[in-house]
Amino acid sequence: MKLIEWKRAEKKLSELQPKEVALCIVLPFLIAFICMAIANVFDSEVRIMSNIGDSIFIKENSGRVPLILLLIPFCFFLLASIQRLTNFCPKLATEYFIKGIAIVLPIFFISVFLFNYYVENKLTSKGYSYCSWYTGPSFRAPDVWLKNETLCLQSGSLIRSDIEEFFEDYNIEGTAPTLAELEMFIAEAKQVREGYINGL
Repeated sequence: MKLIEWKRAEKKLSELQPKEVALCIVLPFLIAFICMAIANVFDSEVRIMSNIGDSIFIKENSGRVPLILLLIPFCFFLLASIQRLTNFCPKLATEYFIKGIAIVLPIFFISVFLFNYYVENKLTSKGYSYCSWYTGPSFRAPDVWLKNETLCLQSGSLIRSDIEEFFEDYNIEGTAPTLAELEMFIAEAKQVREGYINGL
């Protein structure tokens, strides 16, 4: 069974319509960018998972880890787009892309649920608590977990980005803030934000 086939295309790139030529030029770069983005997301989430137990604040989106499975069909799509750009027939690579997507997508969706379940259990077993106040309202927003559940305050829900920076500093130092320090930070951050909104 052939994985790659290098057969000259019937139509050269120069014989195609200008829109088709533009698509053939842009497509390899677009697919390469998607592949790099998938690899980057996978790497960042794995790094977060490797810090479980060491950090007091974890912001994770473990459901994105199985995206790495999509690299297999997308590599065939990248190959097909490069082949078309270089006047080779992309038929076989395109077929593998379509078959790969058909196989990988169901596995991907099942993996998302399984991996989320695994990560939630691991975080819970390491003493972390889910903090809904610091987790964004969007379905795609990363979940926030805290080593100390008393630091999950409703008053911090409107300044999530500031809260994240606050905890990241402590993660770097390897220490934990007190409740009083967090409450003072939230009060100051809200005051700064209100002053900015009111133009003060």
